[in-house]
Amino acid sequence: MGGPNASLRRERGQGLAELALALPVAMLLVVGALEFGRFLMIRQVVITAAREGARTAILPTTRFQSDVEAIVREWLRNGSLDPARAQIFVSGLRASTGAPTTVDVRYPFDSVLFRMIGRSGAITVRGVSTMLHE
Repeated sequence: MGGPNASLRRERGQGLAELALALPVAMLLVVGALEFGRFLMIRQVVITAAREGARTAILPTTRFQSDVEAIVREWLRNGSLDPARAQIFVSGLRASTGAPTTVDVRYPFDSVLFRMIGRSGAITVRGVSTMLHE
């Protein structure tokens, strides 16, 4: 029959097979949780940058779109994002008191998880803030 050592070898082989089945699923869950956290962090930075850009845009001392873009890029940089990858749109700059100004910031999110499952391309994270001129 093979004795007591044969059953021990079968149990070790069974444990290895179970590990081979469970490990990819566990790794997918861990990477997915990390990617979701990274997505939320990027989203929060983009929303905050748009809000601060809108706050700057409604001030009477702000005259140029480049001033608003500089503030947005600074907030993105402070949030550890590459400002060169962002698209910034400003509308309603230098409008009259009470008129709305909108700052729209778009940033690409490249997911490691999506590349692992074969999906290519980035998701665009968008932050939009509208405020009224002072």
